[in-house]
Amino acid sequence: MQAKSFLTRREFLRRTSAAAAASAFCLHSITTAAPSQVPQGRLERLATGANICRWFRYVRRDTEEHFANYISEAEAAMMAQIGLKHVRIAIHPNVLMDQSTGAILESRAAWLEAAMRRFHRAGLLVVIDLHNEDREAELSPDWQNAFVKFWTALATRLKGFDPDLTVFEIINEPVFAGREEEWNVLNARLTAAIRQSAPQHTIMTTGAGWGGIDGLKRLTPLPDKNIVYSFHCYDPFPFTHQGATWAGEDVKPLRGVPYPSSPETVAPLLAALDDKPGSRRMVERYGNERWNKARLAARFKEGIEWGARQGVALYCGEFGVFPVHSDPEHRANWFRDFGQVLAEHRIGWAVWGWDEGFGLNRRYVDGKPQVDQIVVKSLGLRSI
Repeated sequence: MQAKSFLTRREFLRRTSAAAAASAFCLHSITTAAPSQVPQGRLERLATGANICRWFRYVRRDTEEHFANYISEAEAAMMAQIGLKHVRIAIHPNVLMDQSTGAILESRAAWLEAAMRRFHRAGLLVVIDLHNEDREAELSPDWQNAFVKFWTALATRLKGFDPDLTVFEIINEPVFAGREEEWNVLNARLTAAIRQSAPQHTIMTTGAGWGGIDGLKRLTPLPDKNIVYSFHCYDPFPFTHQGATWAGEDVKPLRGVPYPSSPETVAPLLAALDDKPGSRRMVERYGNERWNKARLAARFKEGIEWGARQGVALYCGEFGVFPVHSDPEHRANWFRDFGQVLAEHRIGWAVWGWDEGFGLNRRYVDGKPQVDQIVVKSLGLRSI
């Protein structure tokens, strides 16, 4: 194992929100390089989606009942009925992979295949997202070698699934801070391992630096043209992460941060933050930055231009707002603006998440799944 040399995700988000250049990308290709060869039908299915956060990631109940029935046939059908066209299944490697050898854990793989079939029967494309969050492991040559073996075996196992309904996402939010070239090498190895067994399936990848625009710009584009390049966006951080206890001391005390922002709209919050100077400065800066739809659109410009230069297909794989301390009206404003900017640039997306906060946040009421109607309406989905 090699020593840590990277920012935490919360620090990365804080710094990039305060600085310039977050990211977004269009799914249609405005090309100066050789154009993407991702089939258009697959890109259309990537237009609207949601992350499945807890079926195969941070499993609360490691039981047969959980893996067999976490999302029912009826719930999968409901997802399609409200207007989703795909799901991104987050899979922590330790749920599916022997960490030392790369071998597939057979019983879990069978449950994953059953889940994929369930979503396919509902007409939903499935993105298989290997959602690694072990930052020491990703820098270990031994783990990397095991992960290549794992993807070789997994692609072989899943190659029979319809390529028009199945996308293989190599890894979630690689970091490799200061060591981006190592990610370029590993990314190429993993792509080759998958492609050897699955020549027709679309592969999804991203840049180092938590899957953000700066890392993507340092990524060496792959010669394979059947690849989608993904990014994640949680800007502006003081709004989307207000009150989140795990995201840093400065955002923890924030309550009722407004969107859109201006010096005038944040002024009522400042007196309560006099004893928390870091938080106060964060809110003042956020107000001065005047976040609104135009500001969000400006965030996307660099990514759109990067995609055009490379001639690649791109996708927004995560976005959302922590709902506990945000005003419903302001959250609606943000999702509306974010969704409209994505639509105007034909950027496909998967909100985080279906079954976790920040997005649709499915809950059961009298045994039936219910989702956050603010998010449904603001993203242009259908209420049922």
